[in-house]
Amino acid sequence: MLLNDLLNVVANIAILTLVSYIYIKMIPKKKSYSLTRRQKIALIFLASMTSFILMSFSVDLPQQVKIDMRYNAMILLLYYIGPDVFVPASILTAVLRLTWGISDASVYTFLFYLVLSVTMLVLNKKASERFNSYTTGLILNTYYVIGHAIVLYFIYYDWKQTIAVSVFNFIFTSICLMVNMMFIEDMRADVRRYLDEIERAKSDYLTGLYNRREFSSYWRKIENDKKITHVALLMLDIDHFKCINDQYGHLNGDIILRQVASLLHVEDIEHEQIYRVGGEEFCIVLKNKSFSQQMAIAEKIRQTVENNPFKLENHQTIHLTVSVGMATSYKVKDMKNLYRLADHALYQAKERGRNQLVVLDLAERELKRIL
Repeated sequence: MLLNDLLNVVANIAILTLVSYIYIKMIPKKKSYSLTRRQKIALIFLASMTSFILMSFSVDLPQQVKIDMRYNAMILLLYYIGPDVFVPASILTAVLRLTWGISDASVYTFLFYLVLSVTMLVLNKKASERFNSYTTGLILNTYYVIGHAIVLYFIYYDWKQTIAVSVFNFIFTSICLMVNMMFIEDMRADVRRYLDEIERAKSDYLTGLYNRREFSSYWRKIENDKKITHVALLMLDIDHFKCINDQYGHLNGDIILRQVASLLHVEDIEHEQIYRVGGEEFCIVLKNKSFSQQMAIAEKIRQTVENNPFKLENHQTIHLTVSVGMATSYKVKDMKNLYRLADHALYQAKERGRNQLVVLDLAERELKRIL
């Protein structure tokens, strides 16, 4: 009997560890994400089946009371995945408990799980706002064990037996929960490091904007996205930047580049639409905006740079300007030609005296070339 219980305990630990691994692997490797309906259903099914399997390897006490780690799986689900999956999984787990036979223990447990599916949400929200993952996990597990102890008392009406079982239950489940949370946190740290490396590979080290390589990748996304019809490409160049480097030094030149980069976040331009493609050259991609909106954004950027005082290392301020070339296109999403046209528009802006905007239309350009 004791050997059988020990084997069931080992099975509980192994099953919970495996499920913890699967939980994390099912989360998309993104810094911000939302689970699809299919992913949520899969997680609900996985959690419920895990509870059913854990009950198969439970330590059985008198009057059909089962002690296992099925609620550890629920706590991990709530903390790492969220309430959208936790609530239906808890309810389904409560129903599955009844399939093991109708008794006082199963009915009390069924009702207990229904209560937990609601109250745990509030407790998790409050605890996670104030404490780290391990403390929050312990708080949730303590709440579960106390509730389970109340259920046990109404089954046994024996405080000594209830306390003895609950103390063992708390120590054992808490240790296993902490070990699994350490395992999950380590996996999540690896994912964060991976995402940070991916982000660094995409980013320009100096300004934090995306780099030329990511710019080329973004082209392909635009060309393949049928929802995007209007495209404009802005190419900006800091006027007389070589003189700034020569007069104030390259360190101040870098400071200027970072300040210019921060000024490019105007209107509703997303971070992924702004790139540093060369020394003092920046590109901005505008999607599905009218020609008047494109012109307004381009002109606002030019004016913002012109009117902004730039601070140097010694707190001295200087003023500078940018030349802007804009190539625009409707439906024809030939990004390579759009880039060449924007570069040509930028060249014209510099030829005409700098600190101005020159706009060229890709369709008109192609029509002139054909004629």
